[in-house]
Amino acid sequence: MPIKNVGVRVALAMVTITLLMEFAAVGAHAQTQITSCGTRIQSPGQYVLANDLLNCPGNGIEINRADDVVLNLNGHRITGSTAPRTAGIRVVFGAKARILGPGVISNFNGPVGSGVFSNASTVDITAVTCTKNEVGFFLSGDVRVHGNIAANNTDGFSTTASGEFSDNLATGNTQNGIETSGPSPAQFVHNTVAFNGNYGIETYFTARNKQIISNTVLDNGAYDLYEGNGECRNTWVDNTFGTANQSCIH
Repeated sequence: MPIKNVGVRVALAMVTITLLMEFAAVGAHAQTQITSCGTRIQSPGQYVLANDLLNCPGNGIEINRADDVVLNLNGHRITGSTAPRTAGIRVVFGAKARILGPGVISNFNGPVGSGVFSNASTVDITAVTCTKNEVGFFLSGDVRVHGNIAANNTDGFSTTASGEFSDNLATGNTQNGIETSGPSPAQFVHNTVAFNGNYGIETYFTARNKQIISNTVLDNGAYDLYEGNGECRNTWVDNTFGTANQSCIH
């Protein structure tokens, strides 16, 4: 091979390496670091939790009226207090956000306190653990909730949202593992719900258009599966369970 071709190849390789390093630096710079309780996100972008947020007196992080937000918990913790209506992560006023674990949110125990709270927003939540809160995940709007853990809260998942809840674990909650209400269509698929104090999965009397399919729901205190509507207006198919309150549940 001619020496000049070798030189060109080496030069091109050096340029490529330099560009890759620059792209990596730009990507790292594009992630806004969150370091303190009460941070409010109001612009699109990539955000990463840089450290634990401990004993937050109010909300840990609030996402407010912002589209295209990606929040990476980066393996960190957010812990709270007994202040009312506070959350580890609060998504409100039509925001659109992805929340990515791993990460643990705990001790938001005030009235209507929750690990993750979403109101009239679009939220995708993956691999987040909520424990020892009043409610683990308290959600309305349009959601995708996949691969999360709600353990040892009062209620695990409480929702009026439309969307999909899949491959989540709800266990050790003193009341209900998963509770859902309202007319919005939602699917609950391949979740594991066990050892909760009251119901495993409950549809309230107001619930319509819910599909509860192929979940494993066992060893809950009152009923594993509970249909709160006397006309059984929700669909229960292929679930594994021990106890249920109506014959329409399968």
